[in-house]
Amino acid sequence: MTGDPQRLPVRRAPVQFRDDGDQALLIAPGNTTGYALNPTARAIWELCDGATTVEEMADAICHVFNVTRPTALTDVIEVLNQLTAAEFVDWSPART
Repeated sequence: MTGDPQRLPVRRAPVQFRDDGDQALLIAPGNTTGYALNPTARAIWELCDGATTVEEMADAICHVFNVTRPTALTDVIEVLNQLTAAEFVDWSPART
């Protein structure tokens, strides 16, 4: 995973979130192409609040999607890596 796993993922302010009911999209400023989110990725995006740890995200994904902890953690890490690479997510220092 990108960076220190103790850091907290946070949505980048200029990124636009659009939800038309059937599909959720992230759009970076100045970009006309959207990044489609499946239900799991959308839930992870919504948890990128700068206060929720990766571990807490995995716990939430387990509960919401009824998957095993290892599967949830793998999904969270994969989605966060993609969102970070696409510059939709930044990382803040861990809470103390």
